[in-house]
Amino acid sequence: MKRFKLSNSEEILMDTLWRENRPLTTLQLAEKVTEASWNTNYIDKLLGQLVKKDMVQVSGLLQNGRYQSRQFVPCYTKDEFLANMLEEQGVNQALFARIAVALFKKTAKSNESEQEEKLIAELEKMVDQYEAALQNKEDK
Repeated sequence: MKRFKLSNSEEILMDTLWRENRPLTTLQLAEKVTEASWNTNYIDKLLGQLVKKDMVQVSGLLQNGRYQSRQFVPCYTKDEFLANMLEEQGVNQALFARIAVALFKKTAKSNESEQEEKLIAELEKMVDQYEAALQNKEDK
């Protein structure tokens, strides 16, 4: 089973890569990371760890004067990463659907229109049907 556990520093680096949404070199990452003042050696070390965890990959080389720098991209979108983390924590699809409905309810409470109440009821019905279908699949 793949582990989607990152250190705080790795998370900061991944957030920067996701936010920029383009291949970045170590030097470019050092310029973009605003949460910390890291040197390029430290960023290189973090990138090495992220490569080992299959979180980032080398996507090409950038000519920088006489030198070439590797460019890195994430292997997962932020949404894919978060979904995998939740799954590792035991949050299955049915529970996630329940969480989504609860979040929608919380947001809708401030507006409380009849249309939103109908939408919430419809969402809850859909989640119940989904859970029943999952249960039937497991029973077979």
